Amino acid sequence: IGIYYFFHKRSFQTLLDFGKCCKIVALIKVIRRIILKKSVFSFLNAVLISVFFFISCASAPKAEEQIPEEVLEDVIQEATTVDNSSALEQADLARQAAIDAKADKVAPVQFAATDELLKTLQAQAETGIDVSIGLKDVQTRYEALEKYAKAMDAKSRVDELGFASYDQATYDKGNQAIADLQNLFSETNILSSAMLEKANEAYSSFNSVLIGAFKKLAKEERIGAFAAKKDADSVKAAVAEKDSYGKAVEDFKKGDSNYAMQNPEAALKNYQSAKGQFEVLFKTVSEKREAAQKAMEAAKNAVLETQNYAATADKEAPLTGEEVQGIESEDAVLLEVETFADPK
Repeated sequence: IGIYYFFHKRSFQTLLDFGKCCKIVALIKVIRRIILKKSVFSFLNAVLISVFFFISCASAPKAEEQIPEEVLEDVIQEATTVDNSSALEQADLARQAAIDAKADKVAPVQFAATDELLKTLQAQAETGIDVSIGLKDVQTRYEALEKYAKAMDAKSRVDELGFASYDQATYDKGNQAIADLQNLFSETNILSSAMLEKANEAYSSFNSVLIGAFKKLAKEERIGAFAAKKDADSVKAAVAEKDSYGKAVEDFKKGDSNYAMQNPEAALKNYQSAKGQFEVLFKTVSEKREAAQKAMEAAKNAVLETQNYAATADKEAPLTGEEVQGIESEDAVLLEVETFADPK
């Protein structure tokens, strides 16, 4: 406050006195010369001179200028007000993420209690009080509820798909973490960090079971899809059904890509799609090839039958060159020759 008045009001005369400063500087120089001469007697004299100097320099106290109360309040308020906007924003983001994960439906009591804490801290933050620690705690609680909701969703999928047997130990670990977290919910002074730790453990366990199961199934389905592709290749499906074959190959490649990107569930779907398409191609092209083969065989048989019929006819009624009734000889006159008289 004093510095503020000195620079802005120019009225702090008692703070610094230029004349006194000059005298002090001169005194320091004298003492320095005496010390350099290494004279104890002179040094003692210098000390006495200094004492008398400060006594003589002392002036009667002046009445200090009174600081206006409203200015003092403004300075104090400015010094004590804290900006909690960043911490509030992080807490709101964590709350929305929890809602997106349906935490308000999965754990309604705990979510409502956390909302009440947030409302209290928001009111305090408006007054300028530093509530960053409390907001961080609320943020962690929302994060724990988000992971808890995701863990319960993952557990439901494992149960519905019957995947627990793929990794029973990890599945049991997830169940234990859920039980521990629900016990923490019943406590009064629960630590948000403890909540988040158990929620993360539960979610990672059930998610691990899902990923492991989907990986195994995707590998098996890829083998089946590749075998179906070989069958389609055996009937030249790439030539007979070029577009359909290309789509099947594209799905197979997507499966490989998703598997490499740690998304075995999507890879499984791609392999299943590719396998089904290759199987259809094999069946369709095979049927067309079979129909074409049958048509060729039928045509060949028809030719043979015609040849056999002609040979039989030659044996039964061979052509001898005799005149056939109803058929004139080749030099027969079919029409009488007409003569036209010369008209005169």
